[in-house]
Parts: sequence; C-alpha cells; structure tokens
Amino acid sequence: MTPSLTDRLARMPVGRLAWRNLHGHWRHSLGSLLSIVVGFVAIALFQGYLDDLEDIQARWNEQRGMIGSLVIERAGASGSEGRQDPLAYPIDADGRAFVDAFLDVRRSEVAEQVRVLQVSGLVTAGRASAMFLGQGHDVDAGARLRGGWAWNAVAGRPLHVAGGEGSIMLGGRLARLLDCDGPPVTDAVGSGGAFIAAERPFTCRQPRVQLSTATVSGQINAIDLDVSGLIDAGLGDLDARFVLMPLAAAQRLLDTDDITAYHVALARRDAASARAFAAAFNAAAGAEGLPLVATPWREHAFGEMYRRGMGMLGIYRALVVLVVLAIAGMSVFTTMLKAVNERVREVGTLRSLGFRQAQIVRLFTLEGGLLALVGSAAGLALAAALIAIVNAAGITYSAGVASQPIPLSVSLRPATAGGAAGFLALVAIAAAWSPARRAARLPIPDALGHA
Repeated sequence: MTPSLTDRLARMPVGRLAWRNLHGHWRHSLGSLLSIVVGFVAIALFQGYLDDLEDIQARWNEQRGMIGSLVIERAGASGSEGRQDPLAYPIDADGRAFVDAFLDVRRSEVAEQVRVLQVSGLVTAGRASAMFLGQGHDVDAGARLRGGWAWNAVAGRPLHVAGGEGSIMLGGRLARLLDCDGPPVTDAVGSGGAFIAAERPFTCRQPRVQLSTATVSGQINAIDLDVSGLIDAGLGDLDARFVLMPLAAAQRLLDTDDITAYHVALARRDAASARAFAAAFNAAAGAEGLPLVATPWREHAFGEMYRRGMGMLGIYRALVVLVVLAIAGMSVFTTMLKAVNERVREVGTLRSLGFRQAQIVRLFTLEGGLLALVGSAAGLALAAALIAIVNAAGITYSAGVASQPIPLSVSLRPATAGGAAGFLALVAIAAAWSPARRAARLPIPDALGHA
C-alpha cells in the first residue's frame, strides 16, 4: 500500500524537512539571508580590524621596539627616580651572572636575550649640538629579537650591517638638528609596516658625531662615532633625542661594565607565558637576595602608552560592537519575523496533516538556525574576499603621536567567525520561535484563512 502524504511527512526527519523548506521558500528567506550575510561581514571586519590593530601595536613594542616579552632590571629602575637616573640602578657582575645562569637553565623557553645600557648626554656635530637619550645594546642579538624589523634604518645601514663598535644611529628629527638629511619615513615602510631592507642614501654635514656625558664615577667623558644610519624612534618627541649604539660603545662612554636591563623574548610570546616566566625569575632572585625583578612588558613602564591606547580601544570596541550587534540583530530579527509570519497558512496546513504544535515550532526554529548557518557561511566567504582585498591594497594611515604610518590590515580569527555565527543563529532562532509558536496555537481554520 502506498503511504499517504501525511504518513510520509510524519516519518520525515524534522531536519530534512526544514532543509527542504529552505529550498522551497527561498524567496521568503532571501531577505533574512542577506541580513545575516551583511551582519556577519560587519561583525567580522570590525572585530578583525581591532584584533589586528592590537596585534600590530604589541609586535611594534616587542619586536620593533626591541623590548621582547619581559624586562629584567634592578628593583626600582622603572620608577620615576630610575627613569631619571638609570645609572643609579645598574645590574652589576653578580646580577649579570645570576641572570645569565637563570636564562641558560631555561634556554628552551627563551628565544633571545639582549643586554641594554641606557645612556644620555650631549651629541655634537660640528657647530650643531643637541641633548640625546638612547641605549647601547647587543647588536646581533637585537637584530634577531626584532625579527621582521631587523632592518631598522630609515636611511643608511643598521648597526648589525655596519659592523664594529664605532657606529651610531640617530633619530630622524635629531639627525635634522645635527645637519643630516634623509628620506621621509614613509619611503622606507613596506606593505607590512616593517622597513624595506635596502640602503637609502642620507647626508650629514659632519658624518662623525661626538657624544659626551658624565660617567658612573662623575667624570666627563666623550667618544666619537660614525653615523651609520637614521632610525625612526616611533614617537615624534623621542625621535628628536634618540640614538642607538653598540653596547660596547655605550659602556666605553660611561666607563662601566654594568648594564641597566635585559630584554628577553620568550619562545611563547603570549602574556600568560611572560607572567609565569617573570614570576619564576622573581622567586629565584628573591631566594638569592638579589634586588632584581622581571616584568612583562605590558606591565612595565615601557608598555604604559600601549596600556592607555588599548584601554581606550577597549571602550571604543565595546561601544561599536554593541552598535554593530544591535543593528545586525534587529535586521535579522525583523526579516525573520516577517518571513515566518508570511507562512501562517503553511502552519495551518501542517496542523491539518497532523503535526503537533511542538513539532511546528521545532521545525521553524530549526529552519532559522539552518538559515543562519548558510548565511554565515556566505558571509565568511564574502568577508574573506574583502579582507584579502584590504590587506593587499597596502593602505596606511597616521594615528596619534606615532611618527610612522600604521598599515591598515584585517584578520579573520576562528573565535570571531564562530562568535558571529553563533550570535546570528541565536537571533534567527529567537525570531522564528515567537511567530511560529503564535501561529501554531491558532485554530486550524484561522491559520488556513490567514491573509
């Protein structure tokens, strides 16, 4: 005996029936589908932009700024007094021996370490003079820590390319005060924000500068260094004072073997790993009675501007995300509501065929969920295409006090895609549930006669 239509529908799985309804009522679902696609793309692009901006700022501090994952220094060095007089908080021979031994024991966790000596004083080139603030560092280790930013010269050559202990790099604005001239920063920046590894010409009236300062013993000392290149310090005010030199040159200028800090890059560069490593170091140093402290860069004075910027960005993110979610949610809700309300007669037909109210509600909510998944998949494809176009365009923009333009880039992360799809699915299900429940409760004649 051939099964009746009622029997076939009753035996058909609800999921399969919901999928068939999507095909059969695609005109009713088209508006909802487009709303979901647009909502997904809006959420993905905005969240992806903010995620990428946060990552860029973190990488600029860790690698471009050569800070690494954490800073090891003498206790108090990052306070106000330490920032005014770094030489009052040196890491002496005993401290260096302890740090070197600790890092060597945990070598599998450490990607790179750079010794740094802060230095300040007066720089003179012929008749031009200016105050300088900078650092000496392990040149080759610093280049390895910077990674993609190893070539840090706007013009000329980086220290690790120039070689030797007699070279210095000057901040662009400081160089102009000393009668040097080079190309603008924008000419050196590649599509990813890092400098293009190519030697660009620059000129200095005096290619050799003299640095003078007070040594750790209070004596006046001076050394002469060759200008190997110009550097961008990142911030305009700092760029007018910044110098970079080999550690040996800074120690010779200050007449000391001490350093002021270790910048340590960990193999795992997440914040949790940095905090755990710093806690282990601080416990070990405390057990030895050494006045040394390790601080993740995000919690250090070096990260103060980053923390402020990310705090403001967090507020902006929360407000705009709420607006985007509200607009996308209301758009999906209203279109889904309209689509279901247009199918009240279909609900009456299903009821006349023997479908229970709960089955009808489940059928329509499942359709809403499936529609959200289809729309999210289409939105994912569209968002990926738009992101590829934006990232390939090489667009940059200026922001705040940064002297270097920031590349406009967007990333699409699984958490963002999954969150957007889940949110839109919940909205679609909620939008389908209410009118489906109301229609299922109508008497069958009223549902069949619904206009």
